[in-house]
Amino acid sequence: MNSFKRASIFDPRLVIGPIQVCGLLSAVLFGCLACQSYLYFARFRNDHLALKATVSAVILIQLGHLVCVISMLWTMTVSTYGDPSQLTVLPLAADLLIPLSSLTVFIVQSFYVFRLWRLTGNVFLPILCQILSVIAQIAAFLLTGRAISMTDLTNFGNNQMPLIELSFVARAVCDLITTAGIAWGLKMKRDSKIKDTVTMVDRLIVWTIETGLVTRYLTLLWLTRFFITIR
Repeated sequence: MNSFKRASIFDPRLVIGPIQVCGLLSAVLFGCLACQSYLYFARFRNDHLALKATVSAVILIQLGHLVCVISMLWTMTVSTYGDPSQLTVLPLAADLLIPLSSLTVFIVQSFYVFRLWRLTGNVFLPILCQILSVIAQIAAFLLTGRAISMTDLTNFGNNQMPLIELSFVARAVCDLITTAGIAWGLKMKRDSKIKDTVTMVDRLIVWTIETGLVTRYLTLLWLTRFFITIR
């Protein structure tokens, strides 16, 4: 009877639907990552070993992320078919997506923090950004442990809201600072009498803004949507 009651109040639009859409998008983005990685290793064979190791780590983590997404989709659409009450607690694969996703972001943000330091020579901003990234990563690990032991998805979202807010805000602020800092550093090096050099620097500035601010706005948009859904 209790299981039937939980099933009657279960709304698949808030759980199954978004995860299916995001799962399909994750598969598409992983395909893009695979193509980009192949082109990188084919065209930049002389890059430093540390940079190649960073790219390889991102690929492996995202491969594990894709496997967890596939497992989670199978559980939600096949294993629990006819009994959605089981989804009041997400499967283990969904819990593992938290550290895998956060580790990818942590590696990428650390790379941009390093580039910010090399480009500007400033120490304060890179240290601040790295501290924010570490705070967000610690929050993600705490969320993972609590997600594994949770007994109700709705209560978990309500109880862990401060930790979720902290993680996303720290990521967004880190992206904003690194984007603005790198763009400013490139602008300072823009002064050149060689037209091709100026054009290349301008293109780098545009790419920096596109990759940095877009992710920040998506993070804030997702965070806003999450708050509206929970509350």
